[in-house]
Amino acid sequence: MTRGAVWMLVLVLFFCGSGVFFLAQAAPPLSTADEIRAGDALFVLFRQSQGFADTAESKAIEAYLQKVGDKVAQNAQRKLPYKFRLDPHPGFRSAVAYPGGQIVVGGGVLALMTHEDELAVVLGHEIEHIDLNQCAQRVAEAMKKGHLSPEQFDKLSIEDFGNPYGKEGELAADREGVRLVVAAGYSPHAAVELLEMFQFLSRDAKPAPPRADSPSLEERILQVKDEIKQRGWDDTKAEQPLALP
Repeated sequence: MTRGAVWMLVLVLFFCGSGVFFLAQAAPPLSTADEIRAGDALFVLFRQSQGFADTAESKAIEAYLQKVGDKVAQNAQRKLPYKFRLDPHPGFRSAVAYPGGQIVVGGGVLALMTHEDELAVVLGHEIEHIDLNQCAQRVAEAMKKGHLSPEQFDKLSIEDFGNPYGKEGELAADREGVRLVVAAGYSPHAAVELLEMFQFLSRDAKPAPPRADSPSLEERILQVKDEIKQRGWDDTKAEQPLALP
């Protein structure tokens, strides 16, 4: 997916995971080892398509992403080797999850944050796309459609993993993601703040008809507020400042 395409999708793909009625999709016929290999292959394809390389600064930022991500992921159901990557381009104002634990965060979305809690919310949402087997299921579907073997993961399409996981899938990733954030000691209100920020950024955009495959920002904000109320979470908890190197 090009950075431009990622930005066009940002308001569609961002946030919402704990409803007991939707916890995880059935595990696809894909081994964990193959899922990790698929994610590694997809990250290589993504990196090649965007043309970014490691620098001392990006490695330092990735170390910080890893520190926060590990803290958030420790309460995920699936114990996978999560790797948190950086695409430094300022136009990438989102994040994307690949199967097996690969998560790429855009430099553009980091530039919008002031609190580490907001970063935790972004990472929690992407972790849950993986933890809920959504990414693995998409790999299995792509393999079936393209008649691909595990030796052909380099033929997977990164565009497939930038598309929404359906309205319920995105809401599930939000609910479960916020649960991880709270369990890690962060404020649930950070999710509301970040969603409202994207709402503000889109204030001048031409109104678009509701999408059947993804919830609106309004629906996502309402869900987070309902979760905070129903679970009795402390949304006045002080947020930690973002500590990017």
